[in-house]
Amino acid sequence: MVLVNLWWKVRQQAKLTREVILPGSIIVGLILIIRLTGFLQLYEWMSLDYFSRNCPSSNVAPRITIVSIDENDLRMFGGFPLPDDKLAKALQIVNEYKPRVIGIDIFRDLPVGNNQNLLIQAFQKIPNIVGIEVALNEKETLNVKPPPALPPERIGFADVLIDEDGKFRRSLLASRDWNGELKYSFVTQLARVYLSSRGLNFEHGNRVKNPIKFDSVEIPALKANTGGYVNVDANGNQMLVNFCSSQKPLTYIHLRDIIQRKFSPELIKNRAVIFGVTAASVKDTLITSALKHTLFSQISGQSESMPNQIIYGVEAHAHALRQILSTVLDKPKLLKTWSNFWEYVWIVIWGIIGVILSVILQSPWKSLVSIAIICIKHTILFYLLLIWGWWIPFIPTCLVFSLAGLTTSFFDRGLRAELKQRRDTIERTYEEVHNGPLQSLAVILRSSQEDLPIEILREELQNLNKELRNIFEYLQQEAMNQTNSLYLQDSLFIDLQNPISELLYQVYDQTLNQQLPGFSSLQTFISPIFDCYDDKHLNIEEKRGLCLFLQEALYNVGKHAKNATRLDVYCSYRGNLYSLRITDNGETSFNQQQFLRQGQGTRQAKAIANRLRGKFRRRQNTPQGTICELIWPRKRWLW
Repeated sequence: MVLVNLWWKVRQQAKLTREVILPGSIIVGLILIIRLTGFLQLYEWMSLDYFSRNCPSSNVAPRITIVSIDENDLRMFGGFPLPDDKLAKALQIVNEYKPRVIGIDIFRDLPVGNNQNLLIQAFQKIPNIVGIEVALNEKETLNVKPPPALPPERIGFADVLIDEDGKFRRSLLASRDWNGELKYSFVTQLARVYLSSRGLNFEHGNRVKNPIKFDSVEIPALKANTGGYVNVDANGNQMLVNFCSSQKPLTYIHLRDIIQRKFSPELIKNRAVIFGVTAASVKDTLITSALKHTLFSQISGQSESMPNQIIYGVEAHAHALRQILSTVLDKPKLLKTWSNFWEYVWIVIWGIIGVILSVILQSPWKSLVSIAIICIKHTILFYLLLIWGWWIPFIPTCLVFSLAGLTTSFFDRGLRAELKQRRDTIERTYEEVHNGPLQSLAVILRSSQEDLPIEILREELQNLNKELRNIFEYLQQEAMNQTNSLYLQDSLFIDLQNPISELLYQVYDQTLNQQLPGFSSLQTFISPIFDCYDDKHLNIEEKRGLCLFLQEALYNVGKHAKNATRLDVYCSYRGNLYSLRITDNGETSFNQQQFLRQGQGTRQAKAIANRLRGKFRRRQNTPQGTICELIWPRKRWLW
């Protein structure tokens, strides 16, 4: 029998667990599908940007200086485009201070001004100059030719990749043009020249997807589903820009300071120097949310709290170049990601954790608090991993953990509430039957031993039948109308919304009016005073329990007390404790073992005591009789 009960409990728990886990599993599947469709892509980009802009400034070696050409420079030196002779003079001055590479993020496919020869001579005499072109547009009219005086190995395309939300996060390092020719970006050519001056060789291969290497250091190429990207156009050889490691502002010098030699030589020597236009009239700008400080914010005084910052094109190239140089020369600064498979495994694991946590806690509020705390810890983990150079799924894991956990918790609560309602219905039915018809049946059985006339016995059985039907109708009506009432007997109901003192008086009077053997010999009563009970903090179920306790205790006197002459019901409130004690002096046929045995009435009384956070005691009276007592504390507001 024990094994059968155990097996039944295991099956019930397995069924409950299965019904609870299924909704959470559906949520996990939905989140995976939503991520696969790319709906969460924008939010993952936003989270990456937000945490990147809040990364601490890293101690990156200063290897890059930007020569900024702003509106004042253009007014001073002949407007835009900057004349060739002014650019040539600036290049010659910079070259005197031994930079490792000089980049010109200015188009020079056509001569500007009357002294083009000066710029051509500078291009020819300075071997570490890198110029730009636009070469990846399908229509040739949209492309821009490189400076004619520079050889192909010193030319890089300036095409920039922009994500769907208009933000800059990726740098294109190599690509084939529409004629199939393999070309390298401005950033790649700058890095190649800079690192070759330090004895580091550039390796790539004939295929554009081949990894770009500088000696033994490989620059991993971005794939279509890298990190938070979903089916992104990954043509060419692309690199994620790790802005988390690039929060330190870049160094810049104005062109006029170069021409007038008002700068520190340390800002040029052994550095990559990049010329670029920062004038507002030229509109060579991008948008980023991943940086607090940009050249624009430094020059214009724009607040670093602005969510979107303007970044100049020359600055975007400089950040990508700084990342490559730091990766090759220092510890790795590239943003790494897991494979697509392990990212989805990570998301599923967090969904499972949310489901298991909610099943264990079995409370929506506990689950909500726990989920909030764990999400905060997960946020800290994401932030720390980002600082260490890892971009892991954040938005999907938070969503799947929270939604799967809360969904499971509410389904678990609903199922357990349904099971509790079933148990309560069964217990309520048994209580009503036990405190009514079963008590009457016990009296009939005792009376049958006294050779009652058949007419009286038939009448008693008819009353019992009527009482059973009344209970059925009462339970049916209560289930339909959700009423808060208690059935006593003979179609008598009491409204549990009334004060507890009034309810107890009704139970007391109705029960003592029953024709029970133990009541027939009573001679002395101490009338109870139930007014000492405060029902401000008693709920409906606790009121029901007190009424049932009093009814059961009085019924026990009526059924089992022989020749009882005294019945006292004491009510008291002392020391923050309420007491309800029923005492009689009747003879009982119970021996000690039977007296201590727990029947339904005793179990019912103990359940009521537990609900009230009190205790139930039943003991023999002296010299004879029984004492049943229920003691419970007055509730506090914080309970």
